[in-house]
Amino acid sequence: MIKNDLTQKYNKPTIWIHWLTTILIIVSFPLGKYVEELEPIDKLGFLKIHAILGFIVLFLSIYRSYLYFKSPRPKDLKTGSVFNDKLIVWIHNIFYILLFLIPLTGIITMITTGYGDALLTGNINLIKPHEESLPLESHEILATIMMLTLALHIIGVIKHKILTKENTIKRII
Repeated sequence: MIKNDLTQKYNKPTIWIHWLTTILIIVSFPLGKYVEELEPIDKLGFLKIHAILGFIVLFLSIYRSYLYFKSPRPKDLKTGSVFNDKLIVWIHNIFYILLFLIPLTGIITMITTGYGDALLTGNINLIKPHEESLPLESHEILATIMMLTLALHIIGVIKHKILTKENTIKRII
């Protein structure tokens, strides 16, 4: 059985960013789903909150990426399965990609649909019809992939705990 060195931890800023970003994502996803069902006049306030949370996630992700390359970090977990070892790395990589793509598609959506101008002025008449907005559709699809990836991540942590009896969360708390 593989035993990982769980005394190796991420640095404090990375730990804080990890958990803060997790909370922001868990709040942003249902908020975004709620906002998409509202009429334009009702969605501006909620959309502003959603957009601010998205910008915070983007800035935290940029800083976390900087830390990723500049700071020491624990070795990748080993499970005893080549497939699972690669899956762990790919899930983490997918998170990093999504943490950039989701806010960027959100920004592009704000620009192309007029929501950005409407938020700045409070004038909902600046919102353009966007039923077939590719950036918005991409944003929604990527957000759904993020939630599925988050679920896989949580399942992986639980599975690792059950199969290897290792509490890998120690590395990020």
